[in-house]
Amino acid sequence: MQQQISLYLELRPGSKVDLETAARAALAFDALLKELAFAVDPFSTVRVELESGTEGSLSLNSVIKAVKGEITPKRLSAIAAGVLIWFGEQSASWTHGKVMDLLFSDTEVNETMTKEEIDAIAEDVLRILKNKAGEQQAGKIYQELQRDDAVKGVGVTTSHAKRPRHIVPRSEFPGRGKVVTESAADGIRSETTVQTLTLISPVLVKGQRKWKFRQGKFEFGASIRDEEFLDRVLSGREPILMSDGIMMKVKLTVKEEKKDGVWQITSKTVDEVLEVSPSASHLQGDLLDSSEE
Repeated sequence: MQQQISLYLELRPGSKVDLETAARAALAFDALLKELAFAVDPFSTVRVELESGTEGSLSLNSVIKAVKGEITPKRLSAIAAGVLIWFGEQSASWTHGKVMDLLFSDTEVNETMTKEEIDAIAEDVLRILKNKAGEQQAGKIYQELQRDDAVKGVGVTTSHAKRPRHIVPRSEFPGRGKVVTESAADGIRSETTVQTLTLISPVLVKGQRKWKFRQGKFEFGASIRDEEFLDRVLSGREPILMSDGIMMKVKLTVKEEKKDGVWQITSKTVDEVLEVSPSASHLQGDLLDSSEE
């Protein structure tokens, strides 16, 4: 008993995705499918197997297999439909009717199902959405794909042979890649996103002292939690040239606390440094030097 599912990465013409990015996205996709399987049936277990991959635009063709518990074809279809929701068109509110329309338009999901069975799947999917099952795992996929500029879109399909009906464009990755955790009892929440910041001043000593960044017109301090990046910088293996306009693509976590009914920022931390880009003026200087040679 199994269900086809493919994560489809639309690439820029002539580009190939970075292997690390594809691997991280695949692991996040595996986590998403297993989270949705748990939401559908907490007493069952599924295994996600990679069958093949295609190039041009990369499609990670997989199957979801039941390995424990009562995972029926209907429940496998509910898991697949849940994934389609997280990679479909954004909607302020999914109703039973909208989910039914999605299921009836996906022939791989409904071709062997009765209307009553599809109606039951829709109820499972609505419960997934209500409980936000898989939201963080889906957000993780969008975050990982932001690492590689070659990826210009992503989608999911329940047929290895077909391109997804909807491709989420890269411009939507930051919004969909937000991972929010919240403790209502404590009045504390945090949000992790991928951001591109301008470096104002680094700290070239070990410790938790804050680096200074600019985002738009606002300046702020943030400690760097990426130990591997810090080791490379402090050892000179990743030198940061002292010039204006150095850009850093990072995973940024912003923590907030509710005080007197208002959410206030209490800290910002850089969890991971994804990329460091030299300033435009430095790149122009390198081009001039190479032209003179």
